[in-house]
Amino acid sequence: MRNLRLFVLFAALAVVSAILAPQAFAQAGRPVHIVQTDCDTLSLDPPLVRVTFGVINLGPIPVCSIHLIPIQSGPTPADSCRILECSNAPGWQCSLDPAGGPGGAVWRIDPASPPGCILQGQKHEPFDITLDPLYCCYIVQYDDGAGNIFFTDEVCFECQKPVPARNTTWGSVKSLYR
Repeated sequence: MRNLRLFVLFAALAVVSAILAPQAFAQAGRPVHIVQTDCDTLSLDPPLVRVTFGVINLGPIPVCSIHLIPIQSGPTPADSCRILECSNAPGWQCSLDPAGGPGGAVWRIDPASPPGCILQGQKHEPFDITLDPLYCCYIVQYDDGAGNIFFTDEVCFECQKPVPARNTTWGSVKSLYR
């Protein structure tokens, strides 16, 4: 009888820990975060880049809108990190957001098309932005769909600096290595 009670107790603890483990992990770290997946150079003068990213939700609250607000990043002032353009990820709508901070952007779910909010354990992509400098940081605010910002984080996007190509002859290239 005693063994049966211990078994039931351990089974109950296992069920409770399985339910609470993802929430505890998300609360200990960041419940939602952005992962940069790509960066393409669009032009050198002015320097324009397109940054592609995904959003991962590890917390229990669904992500139904994402706000990016530029902030000062080292010597780069916030006003130079303005987002020039953003695209719609599948099932989402993007708009430039001067009200949320000059040069920011907001993505909201499109209620008319799937997949809807990003639920716990899901990753949604591709989101993308076009910006001027090669390195910029943003305050990221995540909304639950009812207008409640439930988590705020910082994200920095960094792109490799493009290397300009020079016109040269084969003879001058060979002379560099002699």
